[in-house]
Amino acid sequence: MENTRQTATQNKQSGRIYGGESAEERLARQRRQFLDAGLELFGTVGYRATTVRMLCKQAGLTDRYFYKTFTDTEDLLAAVYTESLDQIQTEVIAAINAARNKQPASGVVDAGLEAFFTAFENARVARVCWLEVLGVSPRIDALYTKRIEQFADLLLDLGKSMLADWRLPEEETRITGLALIGAISQSALHWLLEDYHSSRSSLISANSRLIHGLINILPKGS
Repeated sequence: MENTRQTATQNKQSGRIYGGESAEERLARQRRQFLDAGLELFGTVGYRATTVRMLCKQAGLTDRYFYKTFTDTEDLLAAVYTESLDQIQTEVIAAINAARNKQPASGVVDAGLEAFFTAFENARVARVCWLEVLGVSPRIDALYTKRIEQFADLLLDLGKSMLADWRLPEEETRITGLALIGAISQSALHWLLEDYHSSRSSLISANSRLIHGLINILPKGS
């Protein structure tokens, strides 16, 4: 019996299979539980009102496991935000690529917008991405700015693919991309704050007109 106990202890300490899980699998599962708890609580009661104790209760784990994975609640917020936007960006790119060979340019834009606004129909994701990350810390501000720039680049790549000869100067191109994603983001935020009163199709149509209107007035090659 004593040997059995010693073996079990050694297995736990060495990271070998224990309870049907390896150490890596346990850590991944615990991380997943805290990410899900973070999205739920940050997206409902809010980041600033959420404590480690609340997160542990929601995840069904103790704070010991929280601090094995995250340094603090801000660290978890960054992870939840990053994972949410990674997933949305993947879905938008997939929708655009699927539409490229099947639809005209207008259809490609609408496909990307459809994926974007469909993702933000999840109010928890929308609240985390558009509200809870604002003004938290310089680190989160930098992360937010980086992700906005990435979405702006995605929009610009789409716009450039619709024009055979893109002639807008580099600095104006960058500012244009940021202005576009700012307008789209603000409409998504307003949609959340009005409790999704407007239809998704209306948001897609309005933002599609904005994108196409801009493309139509860009300088063209002779």
